[in-house]
Amino acid sequence: MTKKIVLVGGGNMGEALAAGLVRSGHWKPSQITVTDVRPAQLSRLRLRYRVNTNADNRRAIRGADIILLAIKPQQMTPVLEDLGPVIRKSQLVLSIAAGIPTRRIEKILSRSVPVIRIMPNTPALVGQGMSALALGRAAKQSHARLARAILETVGEVVTVPERQMDAVTAVSGSGPAYVFYLAEAMRDAGVELGLAPPIADQLVRQTLQGSGALLAQSHEQARTLRQRVTSPGGTTEAALQIMEKANVRKIISKALKRAAEKSRELSRAHP
Repeated sequence: MTKKIVLVGGGNMGEALAAGLVRSGHWKPSQITVTDVRPAQLSRLRLRYRVNTNADNRRAIRGADIILLAIKPQQMTPVLEDLGPVIRKSQLVLSIAAGIPTRRIEKILSRSVPVIRIMPNTPALVGQGMSALALGRAAKQSHARLARAILETVGEVVTVPERQMDAVTAVSGSGPAYVFYLAEAMRDAGVELGLAPPIADQLVRQTLQGSGALLAQSHEQARTLRQRVTSPGGTTEAALQIMEKANVRKIISKALKRAAEKSRELSRAHP
């Protein structure tokens, strides 16, 4: 890959993407620049990944082919207003800011600038992320392929219409938190049952890791895998009966619908 990329923002996701790009071997560290307002963070990234760093966003993007905005939603407007005068329509702009629609970015920059909105999740930090892409008005399939190549360095990627990004946010964007919540509950229950905390913690971590790997590698649906663990009259069935009586499935559906609704609210706040 001969493209030069600038990651505006060197936080967790910015660092995860920089690490993934270097690890993939398709980008040389010399082709990657990370910007941040924290000198110490820039120094750490430069030493760890050998990438270029810069505290000046405008200067950093001048020779870039791809500009990836790895910033928080509240930082988006001032950053775009700063970059707008120097961004060219030949550059591809990617944004991971939750709730910021492509039309908002295009409005501040220019409708002729190709923009792609991305919803990644935190497992990208260990190369196991799940990301979704939504193309803006000027973005073409060639841009989508380039964005996909970047995100595939930290996990898997799907392309969806932008109207579905709220659902993506609810399912995979926020999804790791649901899994961690389950892990907390299982670990606490194990301790209540008499297990030493370190033992309960290890049991839960490996069970979730193994189950996730089995689900990922199997061609069977989650329902089928669940049924295989659930022997009639056994311990698993007894536990699942409690969950069914408590309408856990309905609660999960209600929670995800609320997450999607909140995502829509955030988008409306940035028309």
